[in-house]
Amino acid sequence: MQKKVWQWTGLNEVTSTTAERGQPGTGEAEIRIVSIGICGTDLHIMSGHAGFGVPPLPLGHELAGVVERIGPGVDGWQPGDRVCIDPLIGCGVCRECLAGSKHRCAQSGEIGLHYPGGWQEYLVAPAANLYRLPDAVSFEEATQAETLHCCLGGIDKLDIRLGCHAAVIGDGPTGLYYVQLLKAAGASKVTLFGMRDGRLELGRRLGADVTVNLRSPDAAAAEPEAAETQDIAIDAAGNEASLKLCIDLLKRGGQLLLFGLPGHPILADIQAVVLKELTLSGSTNAPQVWPRVLELMASGSVQVKPLLSQRYPFEELDLAIAFARNEPDEAVKIIVSHS
Repeated sequence: MQKKVWQWTGLNEVTSTTAERGQPGTGEAEIRIVSIGICGTDLHIMSGHAGFGVPPLPLGHELAGVVERIGPGVDGWQPGDRVCIDPLIGCGVCRECLAGSKHRCAQSGEIGLHYPGGWQEYLVAPAANLYRLPDAVSFEEATQAETLHCCLGGIDKLDIRLGCHAAVIGDGPTGLYYVQLLKAAGASKVTLFGMRDGRLELGRRLGADVTVNLRSPDAAAAEPEAAETQDIAIDAAGNEASLKLCIDLLKRGGQLLLFGLPGHPILADIQAVVLKELTLSGSTNAPQVWPRVLELMASGSVQVKPLLSQRYPFEELDLAIAFARNEPDEAVKIIVSHS
């Protein structure tokens, strides 16, 4: 049996091809992919800036679909079940995996980053990586559970007190999710800093109390006024300027969550961190929060649909990639779906 596949084949190149459908082995299930989110990480991999992944490889790690077949030893799943997929796979036997922290496993890798991903009609994945979709969550929305789970893992590392003030630097999808999560967790005032008016307006609709366009002439006046006013700052941009802004904004004793990835070493004012007694936390994956993510989505506590900005059929995945690369201001989150 054949399946259609889009493969990353070289520098910023994707190619449509066909391949044999794999038979699910012990503990595995075959998923018919329904919807895929296009992530900035996909673009970084294709441009050669990520430092991992080797072409030819079907990318795609924001995935939702339907169980098609199950392999031996799989309990609790049957064909037709609606699922999203945790792309992270650990070795399963090391101390970190056994403690539920497979993201810290030295041998871990991800579907769509290190292993074949969802840019194909069917994908074989470990059944342990599947999560059942609530009826209220669509396939398109479910693609965002992967991104949202990373953000929720970061939130769990913060001590968020009711009535606190928080700043989010970065108006990409993760910044917009962090705005919502901070409000849901009890922050009374959330300020979103970004560089795109459309994204900042969306941030206001999703709960940001104040927005600041860092490209605006008014931003220079707003930053000193906001200095040392925030209990929490989240760097969802990951560059030297965003890190400096976070440190400047935080009160003494404040908390700084580092989430955005610079891709290379950057300078930080460690003296300010020490003298202000700031708490720094880094955050990536968080395997333990997946069930809570789906509850947040199903209850409407976090809205995903407003971020879904463009939709493409699977046959035009190459056009979706091109749009994401060429129109970054317009592309908040692009969804590719099978008909």
